[in-house]
Amino acid sequence: MRLHQHPIYEDYFYNEDTHEIYCEYLDQIIKPSLHSSGYYVFMVEDFVESTKKSYRLHRFIMECLLGREIKEGYVINHIDGNKANNLPSNLEEVTISRNTKHAYENNLAKAKKGSDNTQSKLTQKDVEKIFELRRNGEKVSSIAVMFEISPKTVYAILGKKRWKHIG
Repeated sequence: MRLHQHPIYEDYFYNEDTHEIYCEYLDQIIKPSLHSSGYYVFMVEDFVESTKKSYRLHRFIMECLLGREIKEGYVINHIDGNKANNLPSNLEEVTISRNTKHAYENNLAKAKKGSDNTQSKLTQKDVEKIFELRRNGEKVSSIAVMFEISPKTVYAILGKKRWKHIG
């Protein structure tokens, strides 16, 4: 039996053979539950400090296997994109940036378009109005002033480099 003790919660172990979490203090196997986020979670208790903490299963497993906490600025990536697959061979410690790239590369996350993007200053109606104004002969510099954006942004919209889905 290959048991890995958690580096912080020393009463908790990950059994690499059965893929179960065992609490020595309670002398029982801990059953994680599926959170609405799609991750399996469970409660760990510090029996000395009398505190409880919710733990994501994949993070707990990696900390047990690594013998340390996850590094600052790092997260645990599910290589196959399946949040429920917590086998060690499917988990890797990566930077937040790499995890985000992985999500987009594997269609696990989708870019927000138009006004759904929180960075957007414009609405779909604004963009439609920009096209209309330009068709009617309005200068790009005037359009930029009207919408408080740069002429470069107006050209990017008209050239379909931004707001590609509107036209």
